[in-house]
Amino acid sequence: MTDDARPVWVLGGGGVAGIAWEVGILTGLADEGVTVTPDAVLIGTSSGAVVGAQLTSGTPLTELFERQRGGVPHETSAALGLVDLLRLARAQLFARSPEQAARRLGRLALATRIDDPSRQRRTAEARLPSHAWPADADLCIVAVDTETGVSRTITRHDGVPLVDAVAASCAMPISAAPVAIQGRRYMDGGMRSTLNLDLAPGNGPVIALAPSTAAIGPWARIDKQRAALGTGRRVEVLLRDAASKRAQGTSVMDRSVVPALVAAAREQGRAEAPRVAAALALTTPGREPEESPSDT
Repeated sequence: MTDDARPVWVLGGGGVAGIAWEVGILTGLADEGVTVTPDAVLIGTSSGAVVGAQLTSGTPLTELFERQRGGVPHETSAALGLVDLLRLARAQLFARSPEQAARRLGRLALATRIDDPSRQRRTAEARLPSHAWPADADLCIVAVDTETGVSRTITRHDGVPLVDAVAASCAMPISAAPVAIQGRRYMDGGMRSTLNLDLAPGNGPVIALAPSTAAIGPWARIDKQRAALGTGRRVEVLLRDAASKRAQGTSVMDRSVVPALVAAAREQGRAEAPRVAAALALTTPGREPEESPSDT
C-alpha cells in the first residue's frame, strides 16, 4: 500500500464525553475485528487528541475501556456558563475565515485569567498512559495559534512533548490557559473545527469519529469538510446514536456520565462495524461487509 492510500482515522473533539464515546466506539469496532492498523494515519483534535495518544500508547483497548468504565476522577466536570458561551459565540460572529474566527477566540483565551494555569497539563498527564510519542504510529495532533489563528498539526518529528501537544489541543478558551510551545501559545484545535475532517491526507479511506457536530463557521461543517476531500474518496463519519446521546445527557464535561456512555458507545461500535469494515475493505468475523451511505 502506498503512503497516499493509507487509511486515515479522524478523531474529533467533544469534551470529557467525547473521550468516553470514542474509546467505546473503537472498542466495539475491535470486538467485531475492525481495528486501527499500524499503517494508519491518526488525526486527533481536542478529546480526539487524547484518544489518539491513548490508542497509540501500546495500552490494550480493553484496558482503555475499563479505565473509562471505572470513572475518570482526574477529569473536572466544570462546563462553561451561559455568559462565557455567549462570549465565545460573539467572538466568532461574522468571521469570514477560520483564521479570523480563531484570532478572535485567541484574544479571549489570552485575556482570560486562569486561577490554575498548570491544571491543563496535569490533566493531560493523567489522561495519557504513556507520555512519549509512539515510535511506530503516525499520530497528528491539531492545535491553533492564539495570535495568528493558524492551525498546526503536531507530530513526533516536531520536538514537542506529547503531553504539551495534547494539552494544547484541549485548551478551550476561557476555561483553560493556552499552552506555550516553542515560543508560541496554542489553544484547542477545535477552534478551527471540532472534527478537522478536511485535514485527512492522501486518498485512502477515511473513518471519522465525530462526538460533536458543532461548527464555528460554515468552513467547519462536516458536509463542507467532507466535500473538500473529493467525491471519489470513501469517507465514513460516525456520529453518536440515540443510545449514546441519552447516556451522555446535555453536558460534554459531565464526568459522571462516562461509565454509561462508554458502554453505550461500545454497543454502537459493534453495530457500526460492517460499514466501517466495508470502507476499509475488510470483512468482519461472521459478517459480510455492507454498503452504507456516509453519515454526514
